[in-house]
Amino acid sequence: MTNIQTNNNSSEEISMNSTTTLITALVNHFKDNPQGFTDYRKEVESLLKENVKPLTSRSGKSGDDWRSEIKSQFNGRGAKWVFVSLEEIEPTLVQFEADGIDCTDYRKNTTKLDKAWIRFNGPRVNDGVKSAAFEVRTEGSTIDHPKQLHMMTADTITSYIEAMPGTPKSLKLEEDSAPMPKVKTKEKIKEIEIDTSSVQVLANEINDELEDEVILSEPPQSDDPKEWESFLAAEGLIDEELEVLLDDDYDL
Repeated sequence: MTNIQTNNNSSEEISMNSTTTLITALVNHFKDNPQGFTDYRKEVESLLKENVKPLTSRSGKSGDDWRSEIKSQFNGRGAKWVFVSLEEIEPTLVQFEADGIDCTDYRKNTTKLDKAWIRFNGPRVNDGVKSAAFEVRTEGSTIDHPKQLHMMTADTITSYIEAMPGTPKSLKLEEDSAPMPKVKTKEKIKEIEIDTSSVQVLANEINDELEDEVILSEPPQSDDPKEWESFLAAEGLIDEELEVLLDDDYDL
């Protein structure tokens, strides 16, 4: 790029020289890190966000340090969760319920513990007052609730919060409101009523029949047909009708 020098404005000359230097540096950086244009642009944007953005007018504005101070109070793993009193959270819950938000389970669990739990969301200016916003997760602590916020003024936060030793989930503060796992129930076996008296009567009859012994008379010792006929007739072992037919056939 050609340097444009003007005798009338030395500051513009310095600015152009700085721009040229920047472009030269970018070109050299790109040559050392060859890649696609889009990827390189993202890399440059990342460098700008990390090194230049903090120097912008918004970030460097006088009085904005309070945001960083608030954020620093909740840095670290699990540090965003804090306890507050039930009195502190009550107006916010009342407003939620007026907006149609169900706070039943949250109220039940927090009342049982006699304190409420909220999660730091970020610094806010609320009605012109520097504040900290906290999420009130009425549907479960593992679900984000970015629009359900409880506001606390920045200069009084530490007076009303208590650090939690863990998350609501790890402390098992919401177990009562968690849905119970479905358990497969055994099918109920249909009971059949049996008339035991009838069964007993039938059993007695069978036993009586089994107990009755058929006692046969002493069979004849001779081969005399008449003696055997008399014996069989006495035992009921002769079919009289068959005998008549046999006699008729014999007579023929």
